[in-house]
Amino acid sequence: MEHTTSAVLVEPRRIDLQAFALPRIGPDDALLRVQATGICGSDWGPYTGSWMTDLPPLILGHEVVGEIVSIGQEAARRWSVREGDRVVVEESIPCQHCRLCRTGRAHMCDPLHTADGLRYGLTPTGMAPHLWGGFGEYLYLHPRSVVHRMSQSVPVEVAPLFIPISNGIRWVERDGGCRVGDTVVILGPGQHGLGCVLGARLAGAGTTIVVGTDRDARRLEVAAALGADYVVRTDDGPLVEQISALTNGELADVVIDVTSGAPGALADAVEVASVGATVVVAGASGMRPASNFVPDKLFLKEITLKGVYGHDWLSVRRAIALIESGQHPLDTLCTHTFPLADVDLALRTLGGEAEDGAIHVTVVPD
Repeated sequence: MEHTTSAVLVEPRRIDLQAFALPRIGPDDALLRVQATGICGSDWGPYTGSWMTDLPPLILGHEVVGEIVSIGQEAARRWSVREGDRVVVEESIPCQHCRLCRTGRAHMCDPLHTADGLRYGLTPTGMAPHLWGGFGEYLYLHPRSVVHRMSQSVPVEVAPLFIPISNGIRWVERDGGCRVGDTVVILGPGQHGLGCVLGARLAGAGTTIVVGTDRDARRLEVAAALGADYVVRTDDGPLVEQISALTNGELADVVIDVTSGAPGALADAVEVASVGATVVVAGASGMRPASNFVPDKLFLKEITLKGVYGHDWLSVRRAIALIESGQHPLDTLCTHTFPLADVDLALRTLGGEAEDGAIHVTVVPD
């Protein structure tokens, strides 16, 4: 039986290359040759041991794009794909019978929320057939996997952007309720914040404002290139005053908090929201309580506060269409590419501990 290589997180901050036997494919599953896997901010917690510490050893990576090299007849019929097709893989492997799946939250059927949940990038290698993460040469496609075809014409580094872009589409339009002409403020110009810029454009926002710091100068340039009307630096003065000046005092109809490790961002989001606005919380504060947050402002402004978790099937389809259109300078997000042997360096680059200027980091096995 042939073997393949994957980069395995064996313990916090330790990645080893390990060999695994390629699984036998039956009528209901498939095998994917990985072309590229993007690194998401959520990979940082397991890598550093600050989140999901009971899972290793495991193969991280859930922004997966690849080519189907072997597929069963039933799987081909169900997914409407065949050998040789390029597909992207959603990270959730929904069971289809739990409460989350039955109530429209199949994307949350994973180890964090259900006892028997499976998820690409968070399923231990001890579970056969072991190939559950994108940081490897091959990925096993479970019968319940959710896959979408993508054109081979999309550059390999750009293809994994379907995750941050689909998140941005869902968070701004569906969860934020953005309507044509609305003002959208995005706190945090990382890969998901930039995905929200595209989501705001798709939703018909009248004004899009992206907020960062002086350290985010390059990211803010990318935000402007993607269609943000204004970029604002918190270092330049009180945020609410800057947003008020740009909106003639009307502030924001939709605020998306996509910051990382910034527990004060929620207070800022509520401050720059207009009466009747929706504030969407997508950023992780590192499990720290929100600082300077005044709950009374929620009812005084009649604000809707909503937490979000990932994307859904429709937003992924729309993200793929946007990527395939070639109408946006998505290559500006693609700052770093690493081979499989350098997954540790790739993760540390995303976390700001190695190479500078990271926005979206991709691992390419070849």
